[in-house]
Amino acid sequence: MSKSLVFLSNNQEYSIDISYVKEIRNWIKSTIIPNSPEFVEGIINIRGSVIPLINFGKKINSCNENILKKAIIILEGDNKIISFSVDDVLEILSYHKEDLRRINFNENCSILEGIISFDERTIFKINESFFIKECIND
Repeated sequence: MSKSLVFLSNNQEYSIDISYVKEIRNWIKSTIIPNSPEFVEGIINIRGSVIPLINFGKKINSCNENILKKAIIILEGDNKIISFSVDDVLEILSYHKEDLRRINFNENCSILEGIISFDERTIFKINESFFIKECIND
């Protein structure tokens, strides 16, 4: 069984492997970084660690400016820490590996690993390593 954190962005469900999740926090205001990419909201200070805050919707080109962000998910992987804002955190989902349908998305969608079909829901599964790398390198 695999476990993923399911979150909401622009009325679509996404999931990320729970082993990458370091912390979930209520949304806090970030400090803006001048001349940063549009998807970077800024930086946040969590217990003395300065962490980049990514707007998940903008990063994957699926953003509705009218939806208030309610949560920040802090990820750790490949010795890097990032945070990203989402509309809401929904649940921790346990699913079987065979529930994940790997789909060959185009190059621009490499962040998406596949789709989890669960209880008549379609949940996009994030490729965690690629997502972290993309956020740090951009």
